[in-house]
Amino acid sequence: MSELPDSVPIEHQQGILASIKTLGVTLVAVVHTRLEILATEVEEEKMRLARITLLAILAGFFLGMALLFLSILAVTLFWNDHRIAALGSITVFYVLLGISSLFWVRFRMSRKSKLFAISLEELRKDYTELQT
Repeated sequence: MSELPDSVPIEHQQGILASIKTLGVTLVAVVHTRLEILATEVEEEKMRLARITLLAILAGFFLGMALLFLSILAVTLFWNDHRIAALGSITVFYVLLGISSLFWVRFRMSRKSKLFAISLEELRKDYTELQT
């Protein structure tokens, strides 16, 4: 570390060192706060995704069961007269549902995630504050 010239009083040298120390402590506190916000956002996102996954699995299971029994009902209703048409119609219906689901997934995956949005906004504010 370079020393200040002898013409600078000792009190002023200690004041500069105290200011640098205070700046360092403040910088560490700001980084600590931002990391805590980031960790909180990650935890919230993890819990949200777990909840959504569970609900999606339950919804998929129950809707699948409903479609299965609806298909069985439709085939048994038309068994004597139009069983091939009923099976073909149900198959086309399921294919269309599958294709539309794939498009929906593709649309959802193309949208940007809002993960870390608060942290990034706080860092932008800090950067702007430091520039002024």
